[in-house]
Formats: sequence, structure tokens, C-alpha cells
Amino acid sequence: MLWFVDSDDPIADLQFGVRNDPDAAARLAQTVVGDSVLIARGETTLDRAATTDDEVSVGVFGRIAVVVGAPVATDFPSQLPDSVIGARPAKVVHLVVTDLQRSFGAFASWENGTLRRSFASNPVDISENIGLPYVFEREFWAGERPLRYSEGAMPDPQALPFHPTEFADHASTLWVGLRLTPPFGPDVISPEAIPVSRFAIRPPGHQPTADDLREPRRPEPQTAPPQDSEPEAGGDDDVSAPTKVARWFGFGRR
Repeated sequence: MLWFVDSDDPIADLQFGVRNDPDAAARLAQTVVGDSVLIARGETTLDRAATTDDEVSVGVFGRIAVVVGAPVATDFPSQLPDSVIGARPAKVVHLVVTDLQRSFGAFASWENGTLRRSFASNPVDISENIGLPYVFEREFWAGERPLRYSEGAMPDPQALPFHPTEFADHASTLWVGLRLTPPFGPDVISPEAIPVSRFAIRPPGHQPTADDLREPRRPEPQTAPPQDSEPEAGGDDDVSAPTKVARWFGFGRR
């Protein structure tokens, strides 16, 4: 999710309740994808926003806007194009990326177009760590928000002292008040409270087809997989690295 924030208190604005401006959302989506052709997929909410390679969802709420999907999905936040970061004038731009299948989390923040902080990692490998850490990061690096392993799981000796997905989720909660994974307390905003417009992305010059214009099936809400499953017995020789990471932290089975 890429958030464009011109509000002095985005959390209060979003908690008050927001309405999406579909026309403004369409314009912002087009700016983000450049020459690609967009096919409108209707209105939905953030928890149902598709994150496939050929879709983008956008919400515009006055002084705040959000872009979700392929154009902002990255393992290296600093490499997002300037055309995307500057797609909408804003004092602050926040990026939050979570991928539970890979146990991956990333966050970044730009102030007046300049990157201030970027962090991206799975539980073992840091792919990007740029800028001075924020104050909120201290408790994670200090081990005060430790990883919780499934019973019998053998942690990697080089594992970070926190879960990157939780790290990124915490940044989202502090920056815009939005928590991405349950439980949703009374003081946080859940994704289902954020309306967005969905668009399919097609190559430049594409002419809409009957399939493009057919009413799409709404995706199921994005939910976190259970974290209390025990790892299967047996070796990991035939298991891919992302799956190993997921199993170390109880996020799934082979």
C-alpha cells in the first residue's frame, strides 16, 4: 500500500469515516500505471482489494489517498519509480508491504519526495535497510516483540528478533491507524473500513474485450493464516526457502 498523506492527523480523518472519490481514484490509478490501459472493476474495500500482477486498487479521500497492488509491490522500496512516489502531491508518502506467504514485511517513508527510511526483510534476510530507524522500531530491535515459534519448530540461528510482517503492520498502525491483520481493537482501523476502486491493468493500446467488461468475481477478504499449526516432521531438503521460512514461524505446511 502506498499512502499519500497531506493531512495533519490522518488517523483521525480515517477513523471519522471516509468516502472514496471514484473519478479521482481513476485519475490517480492512471497516473500510477502510465500508458497502460485500465479496466474499471467496480468499488470494493481494502480487505478485498486484489493484489495480483494485473490489478490495482485506489482510494482517494480528500487529503489522503491509497494505492494497492502490482505498481507498488516491491521487495526494495527505495527502487519505486519517482513517477509513482510523485503520482499525487503529498507532504508524506508511506509504503507498507506485507506478504504472509513469504513471512515478508517492508515499510518506507518519503518526506517532500525524499526517502527518509526504508526497511524490507523476511525473518532471516534483510533486503533493504536505509536511513535512521524511527523511535517505534526500538522495541522490535531490542527483542521486546519477539517471534513466537510453533511447538517443536527449530528457529534459524540468524533469525531477526521480530517478525517482519508484524514490524510493517506496526508501522501502518502508527502512520495511518490501519491494522492489516487481526485482531482489530477499538482504536485501530480495519481494512474493510477503507473503500477503494478496483482496476485491471492491460498493456498499452489494449482494446477492452467482452471478458474485460464482464462483472468480475469479488476476491475473498485477505486474512492471516493460522499461526498455531505445528510443523510437519521430516527434512526441509525439498522445501523452497520461502516455505521453510513460513514453516519456521508456524505460517503453514509443506
